[in-house]
Amino acid sequence: MITCYLLLAMLAQEIDTVHYKDRSTFSRVESDAEQRDFHAIQRAPTAALRRALADDFLKQYPQSWLLAGAYQAAASASLELNDRLRALEEGRLSLRLLPENAPLLVVMAQVEMSLGQPTAAARDARDALLWLHLFAVPGGIKDADWRKIAQTLDEDARAILAKAGGKPQVFANSERIRSTAKFAGSDACKNCHAAVHEAWRKTGMASMLSPIAQATLLADFSQPIEYSNSVRAGGGTHPYFELPQPNGTWKRYRVDYVIGSKWQQAYATKLGDERLFVFPIQYNALNKKWINYWATIDPPGSERADLATFARLSSATSYQRNCAACHTSQLRLLRLDDVTMQRAAFQEPGINCEMCHGPSAKHAASPETPVPLRFSKLDHVEATLICGQCHRQSALRNLGAKGEMNYTNEQPYYERLLSQPLSEFGARAFYRDGRLRETTFIGEAFMRSACFRRGTAQCASCHDPHPRDAGHGNPTSLKFRDNPDQMCVQCHLAIGAQGKAHTHHVKSRCMDCHMPSIMNALGFRAASHQIDDIPRADFAKRFGPQGSPNACLLCHKDESVDWLDATLRDWKAGSR
Repeated sequence: MITCYLLLAMLAQEIDTVHYKDRSTFSRVESDAEQRDFHAIQRAPTAALRRALADDFLKQYPQSWLLAGAYQAAASASLELNDRLRALEEGRLSLRLLPENAPLLVVMAQVEMSLGQPTAAARDARDALLWLHLFAVPGGIKDADWRKIAQTLDEDARAILAKAGGKPQVFANSERIRSTAKFAGSDACKNCHAAVHEAWRKTGMASMLSPIAQATLLADFSQPIEYSNSVRAGGGTHPYFELPQPNGTWKRYRVDYVIGSKWQQAYATKLGDERLFVFPIQYNALNKKWINYWATIDPPGSERADLATFARLSSATSYQRNCAACHTSQLRLLRLDDVTMQRAAFQEPGINCEMCHGPSAKHAASPETPVPLRFSKLDHVEATLICGQCHRQSALRNLGAKGEMNYTNEQPYYERLLSQPLSEFGARAFYRDGRLRETTFIGEAFMRSACFRRGTAQCASCHDPHPRDAGHGNPTSLKFRDNPDQMCVQCHLAIGAQGKAHTHHVKSRCMDCHMPSIMNALGFRAASHQIDDIPRADFAKRFGPQGSPNACLLCHKDESVDWLDATLRDWKAGSR
């Protein structure tokens, strides 16, 4: 039987915040009846009844957030009934919604081998090994139990690959080696790497957090500001916020730090005990207005989205607890017994050179000594995980022995963070069709791409963290800003040469169809990084434009799903 972890309670948590091992959860099932019917599938005494109940569930709740689990349960039952072709079909639908399901992938690979499909089997076995390597133990399962399960899955996947003639991904050694490596700071880099240092300084990474004296303010504090009768601000070049107190008075807090420099900017105040707190409203530069940002992304009941709760100065609005690991460099707790993680110091605001290249004091003192991490020496998985320290919402952070919160002095000099299983995040993270909705999950979306899973693509294939045109001229640090198709055709040469025969359009970009702008960013839609996504009509018809935005219909706004279906069928027929 296929082990179905999705039949446990579907869990969720806030997004756009750093996650440690103390992950909080809540159910995202939409009705008591839906949950009852879902669990009834698992409790059914026979495979035939389980499949019948799964079929009924899929018909009754065609847009459920639990579809991946329902399809998986149906696949398990079909397999027990020796209906292998149907099991593959149902399993593939489950994986379409949640591709990171290693147990299901191993079973799919076993079935494919039994049906004489070694290429497909090798593909699924490799994917299973990848996800086993990258994801933490699922919620509700003991670590010891998961280690046994994962070991069995690993052995089964490797055995399938051996039979299919494929090779598993070779993952770099994750063992830590005691080291006395020290950090030099970004200023130590500029003497020898002046051009790169200057380019980095203009990027968003360098200005993730800036002291107010060094920051460029996006908001105009020269005139009094009032938001929803709950927040006041002003102060000109010495900005402040005023917030109501429980006793009915207003308290003034100075702005000490600015967070962000491109599309949106948040503001933080520093207390005398070294704690920083982020004010409850932020300024969106694209729309030129103040917004309660957390209210737009958090689930109902979010403490930090409630303007009235800022006066509590709780962990909900703590900069060090929620933001600093991805906005500052070499962050550490000031006291190891600080369970709130609110009192922490950092070597530099923003993301400095050594957050990517490792502690480089030896290199700065003796340039012939190489930096610890050279991306040209890393495989694409390791390189992507370095970027994923901040660009994976699901990354689970660990505290070091000395209170290190986002770095280590031990080789390989960065935290290879495991991801929290994506099935444990809430509805806001996804579209109904399973694709990731929020840009905080942009790394996870990229890792779903075949370019990453079966190729060697990494973040640096398309992005340069310190480009020559850094800054507002190239805010996303693209390598090929003026010719974005080059990002794709640098590998897909044959497809690029087909032109209109492939695109069916006189003028189009690869990104228009395969990276549609559907991910929620800071007041705009960013390109999906699930790069090999292909427009399809069935999910658009099933979930509608809100639940499954379609690349074709984003441009052809006046057309219907039926037109989309007919057009895609004609294209497919013409390519035969």
